[in-house]
Formats: sequence, structure tokens, C-alpha cells
Amino acid sequence: MSNSSNVRVLSWDVTSAVGYSFVLTIVTFIVSVIVKAFYPPSTIGVAPLLDLFTSPAVGIVQLIILGLMLGFTWPITAVRNELKNARSVALYTTVGYLFFSLLPYAFPGAVSEYPQAFYGLLIASNVLNGALAGVLAYKLNV
Repeated sequence: MSNSSNVRVLSWDVTSAVGYSFVLTIVTFIVSVIVKAFYPPSTIGVAPLLDLFTSPAVGIVQLIILGLMLGFTWPITAVRNELKNARSVALYTTVGYLFFSLLPYAFPGAVSEYPQAFYGLLIASNVLNGALAGVLAYKLNV
């Protein structure tokens, strides 16, 4: 494999991991809104580990949905062996999302007083998560 094709694989891994991280954020937000509609005392959030402690109903449902999304990508190599890297990208992005999604909540004023800071931190955490997950998927191909 030439050096340019290695760089191409790395760039595809990072790009797809960043996109998948944003998809995970959107899905966890939608799940928290749905749980809030059926169970009003819960909170709306995008960090499953934090929601597990602040609003256990939301956190548990978010973790179940993330596990189902990860499980959906697991049998992908049975279809095409070329897509083996997609499983690695999904695994590292999902695990990284659990921790990087806490970043916007690390600054107490960002959530309530400065929503633009919260959104900026949310975007930054997704980009950082995708970059790290893409590099890990490239280096440590499962």
C-alpha cells in the first residue's frame, strides 16, 4: 500500500468518525427529548454518563440506544470485508463519545448563562472525539 493511500484511509476514518460523533449527539438529544415528553421530571442532555446521574431514565435509555447503534455496525464484515474499518470507527467513536460528551458540561456557566459557549464546546468535543477515534481506528484496526 502506498503512502498516499494510507493517508486517504486515515482521512476517511477521521471524517467518518467526526460525522458519526455528530450523529450520536443528535440521536442522544432526540432520545432525551422523547424521554422528557413521556417522563417530565427528566432533563434534556447529550452526555449519557452525566445523564445517568442527573436523570437516570434518560441516561439508561441513551446508553441502550448507543449500544444498539454500536451493535448494528458489528456484523458489517459479514457483508463486505472492505468495510471492516467501519466497525472500528463506530466502536472508538461511541466509546469516546461517552467521555468527550462531558466536555460542554465541564464549564458550569456554559449551559445556563452562555448557550453559544455550550454549542461551541459541543462542536469542539465532537470534532476532538472524531479525530481521536479516526486515528485510533486507523492505527488499531480491530
